[in-house]
Amino acid sequence: MNKHLMALAVAGAFTVAHAQDRASDKIEKVEVTATRTGAVDVQQVPAAITVIKPDNLTKYGQGNLNDIANLVPAISLQEQGAGVNNITIRGLVVRGIVPSEVQDASLVAVYIDEMPVTLKSGNPDLKVLDLERIEVLQGPQGTLFGAGAMAGTVRQITQKPEFNDFFGSVEAVGSQTSKFGGTNYNLRGTVNVPVNDNVLALRVTGYTGNDSGYVLNQANGKTDNDVPTNQGRVAARLRATPDLLIDASITASNIKGGINDAYSGLAPYTTTSLIQQTSKDNLQLYNLTLNYDAGAAQLVSSTSYLHRDTLYINSGQYKATAFIFGGQLPLIASSYVIGNKLTNFAQEFRLQSKAGGPLKWTAGAFYTQGKRDLRQDQPTPGFDARFAAAKNFPGYNSQLNDNAFTPDDYFSGTQNIDSKEAALFAEATYTVWDKLDLTAGLRLFRGTQDFDLKFSGLFGNLINSTPSRPQSSIPETSNSSETSKGANPRFAAAYRLDQDHTLYASAGKGFRYGGNNQPVPFDFCGQNAPSTFEPDSLWNFEAGSKNALFDRRVIFNASAYLIKWKDVQVFNKLPCTYYFTQNAGKIRSEGVELETFFKLSRQASFGVSATFNHAYAAEKVVTGIAAQNIPEDARVPYSPKFAATAVANYSIPLAGAEEILLSAQYAHRGESFTNFAASQGSYSRIPSSNTLNATAIYKTGPYEFGVFGTNLTNGAKISDVTTNTIAIQPGDNLYMIRPRTVGVRVKARF
Repeated sequence: MNKHLMALAVAGAFTVAHAQDRASDKIEKVEVTATRTGAVDVQQVPAAITVIKPDNLTKYGQGNLNDIANLVPAISLQEQGAGVNNITIRGLVVRGIVPSEVQDASLVAVYIDEMPVTLKSGNPDLKVLDLERIEVLQGPQGTLFGAGAMAGTVRQITQKPEFNDFFGSVEAVGSQTSKFGGTNYNLRGTVNVPVNDNVLALRVTGYTGNDSGYVLNQANGKTDNDVPTNQGRVAARLRATPDLLIDASITASNIKGGINDAYSGLAPYTTTSLIQQTSKDNLQLYNLTLNYDAGAAQLVSSTSYLHRDTLYINSGQYKATAFIFGGQLPLIASSYVIGNKLTNFAQEFRLQSKAGGPLKWTAGAFYTQGKRDLRQDQPTPGFDARFAAAKNFPGYNSQLNDNAFTPDDYFSGTQNIDSKEAALFAEATYTVWDKLDLTAGLRLFRGTQDFDLKFSGLFGNLINSTPSRPQSSIPETSNSSETSKGANPRFAAAYRLDQDHTLYASAGKGFRYGGNNQPVPFDFCGQNAPSTFEPDSLWNFEAGSKNALFDRRVIFNASAYLIKWKDVQVFNKLPCTYYFTQNAGKIRSEGVELETFFKLSRQASFGVSATFNHAYAAEKVVTGIAAQNIPEDARVPYSPKFAATAVANYSIPLAGAEEILLSAQYAHRGESFTNFAASQGSYSRIPSSNTLNATAIYKTGPYEFGVFGTNLTNGAKISDVTTNTIAIQPGDNLYMIRPRTVGVRVKARF
């Protein structure tokens, strides 16, 4: 191949990753399937879509969600460890990462092909997907992608097996991380096997690697946040009949990571923990997709099954010592353990029109059923004996006296959810005068959630308990059910001035299901909390322009949006450590997104993308807790006002098919805060970040040799902050971004 991929990473109304041809000085067109009516030129879609080519990640030795977010200014991502993250688009967020909050439904849907894999505070980190492209759809996508797409959708589109060619690649990466970091490595291999020409083919991908830790634990002198990863994927494509194409895939992942937190009161990149903080994520994805040519239309059936086990172990040494033993030293080693077992089945049938004619349409039905069983406890060696002595309770035993899972365990809890959702959807576009595309869509939905909870242990048995005597032998239990239903419309119009200039406007509704709260013991917390909360919804109004200039040597796109979000699901965290969600208030999000890309010559290209967002409380939000009321005009948390990305690429042709590729990426994220206002508490600043990556690659025939550097200036340091409320703790928890890393990569194709 004489083509290599340019990085155009995206922000704004549109950002597109285009392909650069050594023989051309024009920007190549990119097609997407986000409209679910077949492949469409992204510049013709009346919506804000960013397309990222995977080479723009892998050439820097990268490939996780944080790396994707760096290329999309409209995305903000908080990350505390491997697979422990929150994705935000266009400032639609009210809370941070809460691993134990099973009711915190996502606002951004994450898809792998046709499979939804979204989990708020825990989207999977998959590096083995063998991607063709990544599509980031900005703004609500509820008509076609459902409740989890209230703010947007991230679609990871994989390469499909090819019938008649045997080929593959092997790539090895080695690097070194600065500060307290060490050596990193990963090895990736892909092979395409034609089993039967024009009938059956397989595509197999494997990934193994280890990212070194870089946060020093003063307690043991080690870096505990290293991340070993092993993943594999098998995809098969079968041409069963001339009209029936079947795709099947199995993806498996095993990740064992640490927690990337340091303390603000210690030296940079330093923590102290009497236990080893870890996170584990075992995942299996199964998908079967059928594409049937029914003559006048195309029938698509997607059947998916997800099984996932996660484990999150964080240090509770300061909370346990402060809350139970009055802050009296020595610290007691306590583990905050959260385990999830998730299963989800999803089925979608979709009938979509074929190319040709003025009418393009898609209609379908969706059903999903899932279970989530969360188990959490706080095993604390030596707790029973110390509590017995401190409280004059001879022979105290957590398991016998307070129904904990085990002895030396002061909190034990389970939260189990069974959920079902069914939906019908349709969207159609009609072209008038060969210039004006009019689009209308609607989704009808209904979802039910059954919730079962049991808390026990010293801090779980809180019926009739008070802060001065937080103990009882009666577990806290709750059983409840919540059902939501409604309609979700979308409208759009796109006018093509000519083949290179398009104006568009759209209005779309996004929604999110309601849920069930865990009980809040009144005697202990002094607060009556609702047992359930209702759905929330928003309208997104958007107008934009997409332009190809100077014979497709320049792309210039711009958009502006206004989002009105009502009945917002507000998160209330109480001083007693319990929390609940309620519907309260309205939020507005206003923004402008810009994207430019220049093909300066056959060898040189340059692009800049930027977004400005102002998201704020449109009215005072009264939560029932005076100290947590949200002031009018308060800025939403976790969302920077300004973000920008710049990319530059230059190729130096050599003899034959040889060339040298030089690339650089720069990403800026403005500061944000962890709550609406300082008066609410838990209010800390997440500083602005500046990420600089660069690479040089030598290509000769089927081989690539590259050197790269990421976060070269260490301008990106902190991804998330948890505000300290405990006197004996050495400052806030700072979740650190991997510091400067430099390395080499070698890739061979066959």
